[in-house]
Parts: sequence; C-alpha cells; structure tokens
Amino acid sequence: MYWLNEILSHLAGYVRHLVQLSAHPEARWSVFRRRFAVQLVMGLVLAGDVMFSSIVRRMPKNEVAARHRYKVANRMLGEIDLVTVAAQQTAELGRRVPEGAVIAVDLSDITKAYAKAMPNLAAVRDGSTGEIGKGYGLATAVVVDPEQERRAVPLPLMFEVFSTTEEDFKSQPAIWLDMLRRICAGTQAGTFAIDREGDNGRILRLLLGEKRHFVVRLQVHENSRHLVFDENSRARVRDLWEGARFYGELEATRLLNDGKRGAYRARYGSRPVRLPGHEQQLWMCVFKTDEHENPMVLLTTHKADTPAAVARVLGMYFARWSVEETHRFAKQEFKLENIRALTWNRLQNLVAAVWGAIATFVQRPNAEAALRTFEVLSQRIIKPLKVGQFWGYAIVDGIRAVVPSTHRLLALIPGYWAPPPPDQQPSLFAPRA
Repeated sequence: MYWLNEILSHLAGYVRHLVQLSAHPEARWSVFRRRFAVQLVMGLVLAGDVMFSSIVRRMPKNEVAARHRYKVANRMLGEIDLVTVAAQQTAELGRRVPEGAVIAVDLSDITKAYAKAMPNLAAVRDGSTGEIGKGYGLATAVVVDPEQERRAVPLPLMFEVFSTTEEDFKSQPAIWLDMLRRICAGTQAGTFAIDREGDNGRILRLLLGEKRHFVVRLQVHENSRHLVFDENSRARVRDLWEGARFYGELEATRLLNDGKRGAYRARYGSRPVRLPGHEQQLWMCVFKTDEHENPMVLLTTHKADTPAAVARVLGMYFARWSVEETHRFAKQEFKLENIRALTWNRLQNLVAAVWGAIATFVQRPNAEAALRTFEVLSQRIIKPLKVGQFWGYAIVDGIRAVVPSTHRLLALIPGYWAPPPPDQQPSLFAPRA
C-alpha cells in the first residue's frame, strides 16, 4: 500500500498544481472545480471506461439520486477547461526530457462508426481497418529512452483530440507543425522520431530551424524527395539509397502490430546528404530486407558514419512504436472509442482526463519499483513484464484490484479529501463558483 499511497498522493497534488498554474482565464479555480478535476481523473481510472455515466458512478456518492449527480457532474464538466491544464502539463513535463531520449510523435484516430449527434464529427481513417469512417483525430507525443531503457514507463508529453470540422482547423500538416512548435518550445533535449508523415518540407525545415535532432522515415517511390549528395549533385531518394555504404547485416528487435516483439534482419548502410537549400549535414540510413522490394530509409541529424551509429539510429526509430502502444492502451483500458459528449468542450475535457490518468502515474522517480508492485497487485506475476515493455496495463489493473471504490481511493490521499459527514453534501454538489 505504500506505493499506492505515494502515487495517488502525487496524482492529486500534480493535478491540483496544474489547475492552479493553468493559463485558464479563471486562473484561480474554485476548490470545488479543483476537487472535481481530481475526482474526474480518479473516477476514470476506476471505471475503465470514458463513458461519462460510468465515470459518475465511480465518483463519491450520497443520498442524492443518481440522475441528479449526473446532471451536476455534467454541468461541472462543461464549466472547467482541462485543455489549458493539459497544455500546462506539456510544458511541465517537457523540462524533464533527458539527453538521449526519443520524442515519438504521431497522429491517431477515435472512430465513432454509429455516432450521429456528436459535435464536430469528421471523416477519419480507421488505423485498425484502413477504412474511412467518422470520428476525431488524436495528436500524441511520448518520451522514451531506447538505449538504457531507464523507463519501462513512457512519459506522455501530449494527448489531444482535434477535428477537421473545427472552425480554426487549417490542415493536417498544420496540426503537425503546431505540435512540434509547442514541444520544441517546452523541451531542450530529445530526438524527434516521426514516421513517413514527417517527410514534409515544412516539418523538416521547422526542426532544422529549431536546431533539434530528428529521425524521420522518408518516402521511397518514383516521386520521392530530392537530396543533395557529394558536392552539389542531386537525386531522388529512390535512386540515391543504393549508393549508400553498406556495413553488413544487423539483427534488431522491434514491436509488431500485435504488441509482441519480433526479429528484424536487414542489410544496413548510410551516406551523408543535405536538404536542397540547407547547409546542415544530414545522414541517410538505409535498411534493406529480402521481404520488401523497397528499403526503409531514415533521414537523421545524428552522425551515422559507423555501424554502431547506424544501428543506434534504427533503435531510435523503433522507439517510435511506444506512441502506438499509448494509443492502444488508451483505447483498451479506458475504452476511448466509447467516448460520448454533446459539446466539443466536454469531449476535449474527457480526452484530457484520459491523458491525465496516464501521465500522472509516471511523474515520480522509481516508477520501475511501483510497476513491479502493481504487477503483483494485478496478479500478472504469472507472465511478468519485461523491462521496456508497456507498463500501463499492470498499473491500472493493480489500482483497480486494490481500490474498488473512489471513496477508498480519495481517503488514501493525505490532507486532500475526506468523506463528508452524512448530514452534509459532498464537495461536488456545492453551489456554482
């Protein structure tokens, strides 16, 4: 119970701290809104479902009828603004990104196949089926350490919902640029790892202008981008990769689509290149397997002129899969695609609460020890997690196994909340602030 007390105390304190420092116009939230924000995150953790009615059932109860509790909680959800709190948390977490870490950035989706009345529904590509449906986009970034694997716990840096039907929506590349600008402003270290969506001139110029390291996967087709090699010679990536200096064959371990680890064997090599119009030296790393006609080509700012350096670049790119695991975890443990809301602000607040539930568990040192404790609590000792394997399932299942009610969970937080006497209303049902 020691680790449970420690993590829950930290969760409440961190949420309270962020609410107080938030850039919200009402910078000093009332005590009722602060308590509601914490109760929302904790109720979400215990409910294991982002459906608001399920969360309310896990919040503190009294003699008031359930429908009235739901109405008051729904009103509070519309009054608060957790999006600005999340932005503040991104800035707070960004200061903790260490040297050598990888910042994995990606977009995902929340698919709502049968929704009709939800706000700002837009066309999205379902990542699991590849089909076009209705829903919302997710802009996500996590921090991992691919070399020493000091963390089995990725650090969630950003987790925001967006829609192409929003009034201020410009384009998907604009979403990427906004994410990267904000992360660059809040971090001083770390290497950005981006899939083929990063093969965009504006994205690459932004990262070069910010003087940040990156590993970006390049498109390899007949209309692939031009790169400068030798002195002033130019060629497309499709025609350039074969001229790389190959060092032999390597074997690496990567995460597969089913979450398991598999072997990756490839011939590998590199060559120095530059972007047209830029003087900064870049490196093109090439990995060619017999199973695929086209190679995997990575463009990086890291010097990759030795076999070890090229292998390190590959490890950074493979660390990008942690952001995919974060999407999978949010959808499985919190049923993210079950989300329902009648206003855009409420929907954004629920998604921000999911991120708060993920992020606040990993803010303390010695997170590895807490992970091992929750392995036992969640009865996962039959198949123990390996170092570097995704952590969230054990932590959340462990909390649910030990703390079945929000009353008990809140009572474990010293000096923050205590159940009121029977003749008094709980904090949630106080008058409007």
